[in-house]
Amino acid sequence: MEGNLNFKKETVAFIGAIESFFSTNGVSYHLNFLKNWLIPPQNEFDFSPQKHPAQLLVFYEKLVPLFDYSDLIFNHSETDTAFVKAIGADECGVERETVLLDYYPKLLSSGEMQNPKLTFLDIFLFFQSDTYKLVYKEWLLAALENNLDLDWDHYVAEFYENTKKMLEACWLIHERIITRNSFKKIDRYYHMAIFESTSPLAFEQELFNDPFKAIQFFFSLDNLSGHKAYLKNWYKAALAEEQCVSDVADYFFFYNQFTKLLNAGYLITAKKLTYQGAGGLPAAKEQFINSDAYRKELCEVNTLTAVHIENPYLFVESFFIPEKIKQLRLGLLEWLYAAFSTRSSIKLMDKEFLFEQYESMMMIMEAFFVMINTPALIENDKGGYYVE
Repeated sequence: MEGNLNFKKETVAFIGAIESFFSTNGVSYHLNFLKNWLIPPQNEFDFSPQKHPAQLLVFYEKLVPLFDYSDLIFNHSETDTAFVKAIGADECGVERETVLLDYYPKLLSSGEMQNPKLTFLDIFLFFQSDTYKLVYKEWLLAALENNLDLDWDHYVAEFYENTKKMLEACWLIHERIITRNSFKKIDRYYHMAIFESTSPLAFEQELFNDPFKAIQFFFSLDNLSGHKAYLKNWYKAALAEEQCVSDVADYFFFYNQFTKLLNAGYLITAKKLTYQGAGGLPAAKEQFINSDAYRKELCEVNTLTAVHIENPYLFVESFFIPEKIKQLRLGLLEWLYAAFSTRSSIKLMDKEFLFEQYESMMMIMEAFFVMINTPALIENDKGGYYVE
């Protein structure tokens, strides 16, 4: 905050209120919390804040000062020009933020993005902070008594929309002068922001030279059924909001190994490689293929289609394209965060995507298992493969 010493004291107080509001959660969480407060969900996934009165009260007590200070600064005192200049951004800066910000405001106009002051002038055009505070006090008591009426007067919508816009404007201020464009730093936000444009080739030279070694190592850790059971537990842990995994290091290791599988799959596709058994899994590979253990493991190959079981290279060739790899890597990262936290879950994400991601991970393991445990397939002149 050293660079903010030239701001007026009421401005510094407003900045402090914003910093306090976003100290534990980002704007997406707060917008969702507000929505569940004013429009309680009517389904089995009931996350109504009134179910958690302590959280509701904390949210209310941190929200109210934002109305007080912003109304005071932008409507009832001489403009703090240094502050207005500091929170603004030119067109190029706004364009960059659309890519790099952890959350990009959806309700603000381009003018409000460049000058957040306009947002506060708009929300206080017909209502003063005292009006907002009175309404929210009424909604707080109603929620605590579990007596929210969805048929309230039309003013509910206007107050709700104005509050969302204010929170988005406060988030811009938070990113522009409190964290000082934190997305520019080499941190989680930066890496997540540039994730879409990164190459999937983040690996050691050894993996580049022989991507099959990553697959060999993966199956030396456990058999196919063991890996699938671990994947299922990870999926369930990511779905559960109230619990997190205890063996964090194991799941982080598994995440890293799966990332290496994705990198290996990309290389195998890009370089049109086939497994030649160099370095093999067990030394006596032929005996393993004819063993009961192998036949039992083959029963675990139940997600791939028959065509891909017969020729796993066809699956690898169709799946391991950059866009699919990036999407799956991001999904895995979300699973990891959710599994490590009791405050987040992936169950509110798109259900179809979640299932497809889980199924894709199963098929990748199955394809690689079949690939390194069957005779080598050689590419022919027509782009197909045949058994050597």
